[in-house]
Formats: sequence, structure tokens, C-alpha cells
Amino acid sequence: MEQRHNLKIMGSSQAGGGVYDKVSIMGDGSVHGDVDCRQFSCAGTAHLEGSVKTGVMKIRGTSQVSGSVNVNKLSIQGQVEIRGSMRAAEASIGGMANIGCHLQGERLRLKGSVTVQGDCEFESITANGSLQVEGLLNAGSLDLRLQWPCQAREIGGDTIKIRRGSGLGNLLGFLPGLFNIVPDARMNADLIEGDYVELEHTTARVVRGNDVVIGPGCEIGQIEYRRQLHRHPDSTVHHVIQL
Repeated sequence: MEQRHNLKIMGSSQAGGGVYDKVSIMGDGSVHGDVDCRQFSCAGTAHLEGSVKTGVMKIRGTSQVSGSVNVNKLSIQGQVEIRGSMRAAEASIGGMANIGCHLQGERLRLKGSVTVQGDCEFESITANGSLQVEGLLNAGSLDLRLQWPCQAREIGGDTIKIRRGSGLGNLLGFLPGLFNIVPDARMNADLIEGDYVELEHTTARVVRGNDVVIGPGCEIGQIEYRRQLHRHPDSTVHHVIQL
């Protein structure tokens, strides 16, 4: 059986990558090289020059990873930058995360802000805050409460619900103080397609689905639906096609 040792960094220090049981960083720590561990935790600031593979990852503070991350269970309370891709079976993000490539997994719970330079794909996404996805946002079930401007090139899924939130979530609460005008909390997408689609405060070129509900504050170029369509009088829809 493989013998794994613990790696603990306290204060301002650095260490080399490798295979570990538990990696713990408290303070300002740097790790040079890829890390393979059963558990990774950071309370402070972590700089990882390489990729990370771990069973459990807990971030309380600020972390930066130059490579990719593969984790079973992820918990973030703070700010994280992943320059590569991230795969997380279960992800809970309370704060801000910037993913340089793709983000994928099974379940994502978000209270804060996530920016993805590639595609974002999960079986289930429950989000209260902001999602910025340069590529495809895909989920079997997507429930997004808008707290800040959101965007995706395309959105696909079985059940898609995008609605206005009731208040700024988690770390987004301090952002309005940085602006003279608070940006409009709305979703912008080129194409939104699902079995059931429910939208509020959304701008889209095309919305396509079996059942489509257009709530207040929407600007839709064209709706293509198969069974039912409901439109709020305060939304604008330029063209409607029943398939």
C-alpha cells in the first residue's frame, strides 16, 4: 500500500510538489510542481505552480493554480484562479472563481461569481450571483438567480430557469460601492435552448424549447416553441415560431 505523508506549510514558505496524504497551507505558501493528495486545504494565500488532483479541496482565502484541478468535493470561501481547467464532482463556491479553460462536474452550488473562459457543464447548477461563460453553459437543471450581469454564448439544458434575485449574494455585496451606477443584473446569450425554459431580465437572439415562459424585463429576437408559450407584457419579443 502506498505510503503518503502530510505536507504542512505555515507562515511564508514553499515546498515541492508530489504525492501526499494531506496538504495544508496556513499563511502564504507556494508549491512548485504537480500535487496528488487525498485532501487539500488553504487558510490564507496559496500559489501552486502545477496541477492538483485531490479528493477534497477546501479554500478559505486566496489560491492560484497555474495548471488544472481535478477534485471530487470542492468548497471555496474566498477567491480562486485556475489557469487551466477544473473538474469537480461536487462544487460549492461562495466567493469568486476564475477558470482559464473549462469547468465541469456533477453539481455546482454558487453564491458569488464565477468566470469561465471555456465551457461550463454540470448535471445540476444552482446559482445566486453572477456567471460569465465565454463558451457553452450546459446543465441538466439550471436555476440561476441574477445578482449581477451574466453572460454565455449558448445555454442548453433540460430545465432552464433564469430569474432576478432578491438581493446581492455573498461577496457581491460590496461591489456596488465601487461603482457610481450598479450594473443591470441580467443574462445575455446568443442562444438558449431547453425542454422547459423560464426567463426573466434576459437578452437573447434565439430562445428555443418545448415550453417557454418569458417573464418581465426580457428582450428576445426570436422564440421557437413546440407546446406552450407564455409572455409577460413588459418583455419584448420580435418573432415567434411554433415548431
